[in-house]
Amino acid sequence: MKKIQRQALIHQIIAERPISTQEELLQHLQKAGVTATQATISRDIREMKLVKTQDENKRVRYSRLNQSSEALNEERLQAAIKREVLKIQVVQFMIVVLTEKDGADVVTNWLDEMAYPEVSATIAGVDTFIIICRSEEEARKFAEKLEKMRE
Repeated sequence: MKKIQRQALIHQIIAERPISTQEELLQHLQKAGVTATQATISRDIREMKLVKTQDENKRVRYSRLNQSSEALNEERLQAAIKREVLKIQVVQFMIVVLTEKDGADVVTNWLDEMAYPEVSATIAGVDTFIIICRSEEEARKFAEKLEKMRE
């Protein structure tokens, strides 16, 4: 199957049912007769600009952004931070953020989508994530920015 067809099928699958992991998506593709590797699916997800969001039942699922506007993404990031973030703490050049259960992945997906220059990387667990900045000063300033988004 060609990439365009596979990506169209991925779009159809995530529109029809909540898919929360690449493994789950791969299983649905295999049921549809598509042979693909996890690396291929990962590239497709990145190219299609799929992000993990929470639905109204608080289930994490892949969604496709309908608009790529920076303002809309910032609005969604702020909403996710208000809803999910419990505590923000700066540790040297890193920011450790405690979230509601399953909230870390949601917030870091929006942070990554925004591609802030002061953020070198994010690492997410279930209820905690770390933002790695280039310096202690950038970490402190970015933590202040996150705190303002919580208000």
